[in-house]
Amino acid sequence: MKNAGLMVQLFLYRHGWWPMAGAVLLVLGLFTHLLWVPQLASRTAASQAELQRIQQALSDPNYASKTKAPLLAQRHTAFMTTLAAKKDLPELIKTVFAEAQKAGLTLTQAEYKLSYQQDGGYYTYQMLAPVKGGYPSLRRFVDGVLNAIPAAALEEVTFKRDGIGSSTAEARLRFAFYLKDGQP
Repeated sequence: MKNAGLMVQLFLYRHGWWPMAGAVLLVLGLFTHLLWVPQLASRTAASQAELQRIQQALSDPNYASKTKAPLLAQRHTAFMTTLAAKKDLPELIKTVFAEAQKAGLTLTQAEYKLSYQQDGGYYTYQMLAPVKGGYPSLRRFVDGVLNAIPAAALEEVTFKRDGIGSSTAEARLRFAFYLKDGQP
């Protein structure tokens, strides 16, 4: 072993650092191959099995309906639970007028339309409300209605101002109330 250091020095003197660096890289390459290649092979096999499973599922003509049906049923159930009862419609309208008053707006008239949605099995009650006021008041009114009535949606908003410097605007707000027959 005493001569080992001397032999390395002689080897480096004769051949330089390149053969030694090559030997180190060769050892590192073998080490990497022995450790990582089996892991990569197992990952590749698992990915190929997953790909094959997905391809088989997608080749099934009923795959889309099988996967979407539960999700659609959950969404429909969630939607139906948020519907207000049709019999509570007068209270909903009173709530809209109360929210307008809280926001400092006056609702003098409104247009109403009730329709039945055959596909969904629910009613929509549209209310077109023209109001006049400042933007913050209009915003408070809309927010108040949507917070107070979970079955309401704001379908349309139209603003009209007299001029650029005007602080008030006329707004036409179309609310839709989603209703069901019977008890909530």
